[in-house]
Amino acid sequence: MLAISFIIAIIALFISILAYRRAGGARELKKTVDSLTSTMESLTGRAGGELKERVEHLTSVTETLKEKTADAIDRVEKAIRGKEEEKPSEEGPSEPKRPRARRK
Repeated sequence: MLAISFIIAIIALFISILAYRRAGGARELKKTVDSLTSTMESLTGRAGGELKERVEHLTSVTETLKEKTADAIDRVEKAIRGKEEEKPSEEGPSEPKRPRARRK
């Protein structure tokens, strides 16, 4: 049984080699890879300038948004903290006053 399996495997290997050669073999594969590489390079060359412009535009938009966000956060901080004149005294935190008990 082992010998029959081995012979069938050898025949399958031989058939696959014939099919590979008929399909073009390594030459066809190299030709396809070269074609795809040249197509990719031409697309990269055309899209490179447009892509660079888009990146520059996005960078400028991002910078503008960062500035606007910083301004908005600054305004919110001033609104929450109040004006500079309303700073607490430097004596330290005051203790809460306790109500006095009434005497009857």
